[in-house]
Amino acid sequence: MEGIPTGQVGFASGMRNSYMRIRFPTAAHADTPRAQTVHAAADRDVTVYEYGDPLGSPVFALHGTPACGAGFDWTDSPARDCGLRIIAPDRPGIGRSTRVEMPAVAGYAVELGALADALEIDRFTVLGYSGGGPYALAAAAGLGPRVQSTAIVAGAGEIGAWATFSDLVRSDREMTWLSLHAPVVARAALRSADFAFRLAPRVARWSAGAELLESDRAVMRELGSPRRALALFTQALAHSSAGVVDDYARLARPWGVDLGEISTPVHCWHGTADTLVPFAHTEALLERLPNARLTTWPNEGHLALIPHVGDVLDDLAATIY
Repeated sequence: MEGIPTGQVGFASGMRNSYMRIRFPTAAHADTPRAQTVHAAADRDVTVYEYGDPLGSPVFALHGTPACGAGFDWTDSPARDCGLRIIAPDRPGIGRSTRVEMPAVAGYAVELGALADALEIDRFTVLGYSGGGPYALAAAAGLGPRVQSTAIVAGAGEIGAWATFSDLVRSDREMTWLSLHAPVVARAALRSADFAFRLAPRVARWSAGAELLESDRAVMRELGSPRRALALFTQALAHSSAGVVDDYARLARPWGVDLGEISTPVHCWHGTADTLVPFAHTEALLERLPNARLTTWPNEGHLALIPHVGDVLDDLAATIY
């Protein structure tokens, strides 16, 4: 989310324990995030949230699952400080973005390239958080020199390659299984959770922290109102739950991404005590990338990006030329 970054993992615990709904804050700190709709190629609409310096160097921030682009509000002030324009799109079918056929993660490179074209952006950097990490790698591999550098933060691993289904926390195993084998049931479960999140956001925020470290729960408490903190989830379901189900299923299949094609620098960041995406996922990814380096946050968890976002953005800004 904007305030509670979620990846492919963990946030679904709120669904199991107490159904709630998320409404994300905007850079102006309202309970409802502001978004714009960008009309891209092939008659596709993409919902986009922007933070930071509107005239700054562009960074596409790719959200986790279940989440949407409304979940990056906490980047606003740090991004302004380092002259970056954060562009956080909703993936196909999420929020009000047009749902498209995209069997594998690799297909997202075309979608992101079309969005950049529509925004008249030639070159850019990419930040992929948690379940957004695989899509950032797809963009880096598929868009070549258009991507100047890539940051992967607590990136989910490829199941069947260097990650396993059992690596997921229980809530995400359940939602991933349903998305693969009973998508209608998965969509209904998400809609029920959305209703409950909106109805009882305080209970929802408490439940969302059930699978997190105490350090992560402390981060959550600093994110403002429960409705703000949960906005990335509720906004993801603004139109339909089908896109989120697609996302869960896609991340559980082979990505189709040739990591050897990534020639630009990749900087991986991970809290070593992450309970949602194991640090081992990043260690295994590093072995497969031709030009990558690692920064760890010792004894910190899945939400470590939020207190360290200034460092991550400063590092991205330094790669822009």
